[in-house]
Amino acid sequence: MKAPVRQWLDDQQCKDRQLFLVIDSMAEPNPVQELFAKDLMRDYLNLYQGTELSDLADIGPWLIALSESELMQLDTLLDAPERNWGWLASAERIDLPALGNHWRARMLIEEEDQHALYRLQDGRVIAHHLRGLASGQRHLLLGPLASALCWDGNAWSSFDNPIPAPCPPPFETPWLSIPEPPGIARQISQHNLLQWLWEQFPTATAKLAEHVFLDGWLDEQLNQAEDWQWHAQEQHRFLLQYRLQPALASQSFWMPQPAETPEQHFYRCQDFVAHMEPSHS
Repeated sequence: MKAPVRQWLDDQQCKDRQLFLVIDSMAEPNPVQELFAKDLMRDYLNLYQGTELSDLADIGPWLIALSESELMQLDTLLDAPERNWGWLASAERIDLPALGNHWRARMLIEEEDQHALYRLQDGRVIAHHLRGLASGQRHLLLGPLASALCWDGNAWSSFDNPIPAPCPPPFETPWLSIPEPPGIARQISQHNLLQWLWEQFPTATAKLAEHVFLDGWLDEQLNQAEDWQWHAQEQHRFLLQYRLQPALASQSFWMPQPAETPEQHFYRCQDFVAHMEPSHS
């Protein structure tokens, strides 16, 4: 166990705080299955279950309360933060349903009639936002949590909440105004697209996941889109939807033709798929 993790855990234990995991079930391999196998899933909550997002519960974030005796069984997770499986938190004795209500009030972003999911289960997102908030604003995001330990993509970072207390709606959301660095923005976009695939094409996505790591496959597709100068969300979704189908993914029509603009290339691929799709639906 790395020194920053050990130091943070020791500090929380000295303060007699309760420990929690915030788990991203879309990490590969799925950490939830690993935790069930180790009999660590005794006091837990799936944040999407029982909400308007219940159809996405299989890929939603989980909250897990931990006892001190269970910490030593977390080494495989804590020694592999690059899996981006989630993050750790502590609190002064709070029941899991109350903590679940706190995060459920923050998991859906509604702006100008647009809906998006806040990736609260991603330690990189939480670390970036907590780092960008003033100390006195952290309670707006962390609420009753006293401290958080997150892998920010490069190192472990800890953040203390000076005002740990319930923060029910309505509340300000200053973290949503913090610009994302390019690397984090790409990662968030990638996870949002993966979640969209699971939501819209669960059977095809599950079948692909039997053969490849989805994060790696998705990264390859987005790199291809970048090479072709397909930057719009519509173009990304089109590419992913039809690359899920083996019969279409191997077709030569995907390659750009000489003197073809990115827009012409995209529309030609759309036309080709429109004529092919009935036989592959």
